[in-house]
Amino acid sequence: MRQVSRALNRPEDISPPPRRAGFLPVLTGVAIFLIFQYGLALWRLASSSGHMANKFSALARESYFGFLVVQNLRMLIAYAILAVIGAWLVQPLAGALVSRWRGLGRRGLVLIALVLAALVHGFLTFRLSVTRPYFMPDGAFYHVLDFLPSGVRPGVELVVFTLFPLAMLAYVILWHLRQRGRAGKALVVLIIAAAGLTAAIPRFKERPHSTTKSTGEKPLNVLIIASDSLRADRLGCAGYQPARKDGPAAAGVSPAIDALAARSIRFENCYTAIASTMESGTQLMSSTYPQSNGIRQMYPDRATVEAMQKRVVTLPTLLREKGYDTAAIGDWCAGYYEVVGLGMEDLSVSTFDNFKIYMSQAVVMAHFVVPLYFDHPLGDRLFPEMESFANFVKPDVVTRRVEQRLATAARDGRPFFWHVFYSCNHLPYSSPEPYRSMFADPAYDGPNRDKVAFDIDSFIGGTDLESKWKALPPAEMQQIRALYDGCTRQFDDCVGSILSSLKANGLDENTVVIITSDHGDDQYEPGVTLGHGLTFNGGLQANKTPMIVHVPGTAPRVIPEIVRHIDVIPTLADLVGQEKSPLWQGRSFADWIKGGESPMDRPFYGETGFPFIQFSVAGVERPKLPPMDELTYIEPDFNYQFVLKPEYLDRLIAAKQRCLRTRDWKLVCTPTAAGTRHFALFHMTADPDAENDLAPTRLEVLAPMRSALELWMDQQIETPIAGIFPQGEPQ
Repeated sequence: MRQVSRALNRPEDISPPPRRAGFLPVLTGVAIFLIFQYGLALWRLASSSGHMANKFSALARESYFGFLVVQNLRMLIAYAILAVIGAWLVQPLAGALVSRWRGLGRRGLVLIALVLAALVHGFLTFRLSVTRPYFMPDGAFYHVLDFLPSGVRPGVELVVFTLFPLAMLAYVILWHLRQRGRAGKALVVLIIAAAGLTAAIPRFKERPHSTTKSTGEKPLNVLIIASDSLRADRLGCAGYQPARKDGPAAAGVSPAIDALAARSIRFENCYTAIASTMESGTQLMSSTYPQSNGIRQMYPDRATVEAMQKRVVTLPTLLREKGYDTAAIGDWCAGYYEVVGLGMEDLSVSTFDNFKIYMSQAVVMAHFVVPLYFDHPLGDRLFPEMESFANFVKPDVVTRRVEQRLATAARDGRPFFWHVFYSCNHLPYSSPEPYRSMFADPAYDGPNRDKVAFDIDSFIGGTDLESKWKALPPAEMQQIRALYDGCTRQFDDCVGSILSSLKANGLDENTVVIITSDHGDDQYEPGVTLGHGLTFNGGLQANKTPMIVHVPGTAPRVIPEIVRHIDVIPTLADLVGQEKSPLWQGRSFADWIKGGESPMDRPFYGETGFPFIQFSVAGVERPKLPPMDELTYIEPDFNYQFVLKPEYLDRLIAAKQRCLRTRDWKLVCTPTAAGTRHFALFHMTADPDAENDLAPTRLEVLAPMRSALELWMDQQIETPIAGIFPQGEPQ
């Protein structure tokens, strides 16, 4: 009777207690948590796109809405997988609570599972912020462990983030084995097999063994390591000293690079013909000027790229025929390889200027459970676009990929030619801690604290940034330079890791290593503000790049004579014993390295790139061009790349500035709105920031330099310095 009375008095909305934590209620709780995460992701995506005011964000919402919907639906695959795995992991913990609280109903079990799922998710997010902080969104770093002494922290992290998860996983496996009998054993075996298969899947395809003929000597490998926008004069080996020198900053901005430079050949004056990434990279690998290969701005169409590929011969193409493994490995700044190729066999780069990739990245990064839980080979196959995402492929990821690839190269013995290209020094100079604040004033708390305050809408929708950037006070300029120094130190650590891996794999004694960049950056020197490839005002900081060449067994020295990026590929061909192509316009300086020829200055000819900003030139009215979002469109038939509208191509090229630099002189040609050419002449030895135009008074210098520059511009003929000044360069 008492039992009947209790049954009659029991509230109807309370379900009978489960005998154990059933899988279905646990799955329901985990699913509710993930449904909340899915809704939160949709809200984040809608909020982020709603705040953008440029034409491309409007295009994404209006013309590609269906694509965005499909991408969001694809994310449900990840959520479904996570729901099942999460329930499997959470069920033993929920079971322990059920056995303790026997009066818990099914609805309570659902709630318990939801809370446990949230706790597990929080722990794994916390773990990610420590193990891969570069992967977390800005501001999402957890500093709970920062108070620990440096000697204690590694042990704590080992216990918390490795041993504890392993112990919990062992508990989960044992629980399922006990509770499910044969079915549990089968499930555990299946999960372990899946994990093993995932670990066994290579991240890049297997490469055949070398087909080079055995000569008794190992063929030389080539490893070019570069950071986008790295300036030649902002390295310790060039004499640069940062403003801050305490703590970690005491080692300077580039200790690893400096150590390499001390045992290498360092060229003090190396110039790229165009200070823009895609154009400079094409010039480098093909040893041709932009006006010769046709890649003259960063948004070429398919026809332009295909025409370039037919008219150039790249060193990677030639070395592939000799059995070399050729690859470009990098983050978003290396994404231009996806467009132009340049003969590389394998591309492990991030894609950025592909509009569909840009939209896919926005979707995946909004659904952060995908990069959080699917950062492994199996995840790469479910969501292959993740390997190309700029938000995922950070410098640490690039370094890890290079280290893995070096281990493979050491095993298979195949010679290699690799271009490893980082985004570390590119605007907006954003790097994680400790680099971000390493060289900055601790008292600074302005708009450029974490990175350069950069309005993307203004950048792509207007051309008036010169006046805005010029207005920065000195404290802001100093902070921006300090951010840049931190970026350089981050790149230096990447270089140090790669060099250590090179040595650990026994490859250092037969590998030519080059440290360089695609271009430099202006940073508020006289006559300039920020950026690159936009002007020849000032001291050519944007066109001057580091060039450190380490050839095993070669005596180190510093060479002050001018060399160019177009000279690098002929030089490497000589060093590895490859016949040079007659189409190459550069000249080898291999004999300078070997000591068989005395260095002589070579002329630097250059042109500006895409006109995001048209900088002012004294006394000149420049041709007017629209902003970037009016100059370009998205080409669906060319992999959704941003492409320059055909009607603007001739106008853009006609508006380019050109430059000729000899040992002591710089001549700049600026087209005018009236269709004429304005020439300004500067004595760079006495006037390194090019503030005094000597064209009206030094006609004996102006005339031969103007003739040489116009011959290069109009007929693509390069005149050597001895041809410009047969009697020697005037002072």
